[in-house]
Amino acid sequence: MRETVVMGTGQAVFVPGEWRSLASCLGLSPRECGIVRAVFDANSEKDTAARLGLSPHTVHTYLWRIYRKLGVQSREELLVRVFAEFRSLPKRSSNGRKRAESRHRAL
Repeated sequence: MRETVVMGTGQAVFVPGEWRSLASCLGLSPRECGIVRAVFDANSEKDTAARLGLSPHTVHTYLWRIYRKLGVQSREELLVRVFAEFRSLPKRSSNGRKRAESRHRAL
């Protein structure tokens, strides 16, 4: 069961370790990851800029570069792309170790 964490940093969807793994797999810089997390929080470019101490134009530029890097064309496609990458990450148990995947089929 996933616990809900404070809103405002994309943590209601993924925990910090998952964000680090996603950023690494997707090739995102820490700043780009912060922008993606803001998209998950449904923040506008203006709100994201205020939270991150950037201009709205800079946030728009980062978002455009992220779209290009990940091959998406909208916030919705970005969400789908990140969720798809999350599903492909190795599953980890609550103690941080990889869970053994069951190789047995149900009969």
